[in-house]
Amino acid sequence: MEFDLPPGAFNGGHCGVQAVAVVADMSLTKCFRVFQATCPRIKRQRRWSGGTFHHERLAVLDKLGIKYNEVDGCVGLTLQRFVKDVANPNYVYMVTTTRHVQLVRGGKVLDQRGVKDITEFWGRRKKISYEVLRIDVAEVIEAFDIAEAQTFGLPLFDHKGEI
Repeated sequence: MEFDLPPGAFNGGHCGVQAVAVVADMSLTKCFRVFQATCPRIKRQRRWSGGTFHHERLAVLDKLGIKYNEVDGCVGLTLQRFVKDVANPNYVYMVTTTRHVQLVRGGKVLDQRGVKDITEFWGRRKKISYEVLRIDVAEVIEAFDIAEAQTFGLPLFDHKGEI
């Protein structure tokens, strides 16, 4: 899974569809079709523009075989507080705030506007309104490697006894 906008991304009110498209590693157009085929409410609407409910996103994730776990105790936190205190930087989270869905990975947030650092994200103070989903992706970010740090020559490790 690439933490970036999906192929065919465009601006509009389809944040939930886009979040599912990113975690499913599919184009936005294909994900629209999956939602239309899966959700009865969406099937009945002639001019559906992409707005989704939490239970519809769960149904599509289940249909696509995407594994996820619900993170309890996050409802009511701001997105910024969640990233700082709760989120493990090695996982991807689908977070629903008041009328918006975004993905969080490390200190980065992804929505229709692209990937932004949480400190620059326009909705960092929005409150979480549903249980957060931790997405189980195959490629979890690699843990910090001390050999890589030594390659950059950190002063603490370069010291050879001279003071």
